[in-house]
Amino acid sequence: MAIIKRNRSSTTQALVEAMQKLCILLASQDDDEAIEQLQAAAEVLKKPNGTEDDLKAAIDSVIDAFEGDHELIAYTHQRDSKQWTEIEELSQASSRVLTLARRIRPNR
Repeated sequence: MAIIKRNRSSTTQALVEAMQKLCILLASQDDDEAIEQLQAAAEVLKKPNGTEDDLKAAIDSVIDAFEGDHELIAYTHQRDSKQWTEIEELSQASSRVLTLARRIRPNR
């Protein structure tokens, strides 16, 4: 088994890519406000010269989309199904975004 060690930069890049994929999937769920919130956070995370405060605010915004009003956490729960569906794809994509966001979240 290979263990991949990530630094903050590669984790941030993976998070932005995961958020973009999740936004595409959320479009079919008519979750436009959550998409806007995630896209705004992605733009901040893409900036190479962002401050630690900017990074923290963007990550907090992503995590808030899962735990706050948008309740994206509902997509992370696996469904009991023998067939691969868009729901499972949403589950995987949302879980990846939340895990990566929590991984690079600066200390509070």
